[in-house]
Amino acid sequence: MESSPLIVHCCHCRWCQRETGTAFALNALIEAERVTLLAAEPELVDTPSHSGKGQKIARCPSCRIAFTATTRVPALW
Repeated sequence: MESSPLIVHCCHCRWCQRETGTAFALNALIEAERVTLLAAEPELVDTPSHSGKGQKIARCPSCRIAFTATTRVPALW
């Protein structure tokens, strides 16, 4: 990562617990253009979501970091 994440949060909802197999999911949001690929290509994974639409994440093959590949949601205010 070339800069600090925009936001970091920890989710304890049952959905995140099921998807991660642990008590919480730690998430960091950073723009894709601020991440530099140093080694192997990320592993693309389709994951389910509560909405039924699912989401795509890109996992680092050398560690357990996952990058969510979604579009930016427009501000509501």
